[in-house]
Amino acid sequence: MTQDERSRTKYQVVADDLRAKIADGTYAVDKRLPTKEELAALYSRSLGTIDRALDVLRSEGVIETIHGVGTFVRSPKSEADLANEGLAARVARLEAQMMDVYANLGLNPSTDQPSSNRRVG
Repeated sequence: MTQDERSRTKYQVVADDLRAKIADGTYAVDKRLPTKEELAALYSRSLGTIDRALDVLRSEGVIETIHGVGTFVRSPKSEADLANEGLAARVARLEAQMMDVYANLGLNPSTDQPSSNRRVG
């Protein structure tokens, strides 16, 4: 174990190694990763450590788990995908703000529609 590996947690070391193997093509896009049990044996780590490493990669969008099927390498996101995610987050935030406005006005968004000639205040 190198000095750098000793300064990181066990799950970070596993996540970093898996990320590197995905980047170099050892684990190809759309292909299934080894099972958690296989990874635990490969890295000589507990299932909990493997779970945490996979959680990190899942949260980064590097892998996707389909329950009962396996964990797969996802294709890298394009800049357009990242921009769309940012746009989707902004839209969701605006929708939440509009719901607050409806609630503050005592309106039900599913039945009440704002009128352009209605004055507030």
